[in-house]
Amino acid sequence: MIISASNFLVALLFAYAGFSKIMDFNVFRNQLSAIVFLKRAAPFIASTLPAFEILTAFLISFRNTQIPGWWLAAILMTTFTIYVAVIILFKKHLPCSCGGVIAAMTWKQHLLFNIFFMLVTWTALYHSIKNQFKTISTNIRE
Repeated sequence: MIISASNFLVALLFAYAGFSKIMDFNVFRNQLSAIVFLKRAAPFIASTLPAFEILTAFLISFRNTQIPGWWLAAILMTTFTIYVAVIILFKKHLPCSCGGVIAAMTWKQHLLFNIFFMLVTWTALYHSIKNQFKTISTNIRE
């Protein structure tokens, strides 16, 4: 039940994030370009990040690809969480390049949101791997 809820919530989060960035692509790219340490990479990030977010949602949605999806989700959420923490520590007046409803959050709310989802993704990854090993060991014994 917890894994199913996690699958749904995280897949929805990543699909929403990816598609909202695509819908407001120019705004997303311009906001990334406004961040000094991302300025050079902004065009690349703006072009690839939404695709990775949508791919993550897709992978999590299917049993056969959940573990790679959870790895990708965990890495992305950890990266996003570190990014938000760095923004809070060093640059308090930057626009959020997240898109959609998430952009309406304060940076501190965004950090708490990311920490929550980062913990969900790492927990789901752990349980998915554990369940896969359990299934493999059961099949070997039979």
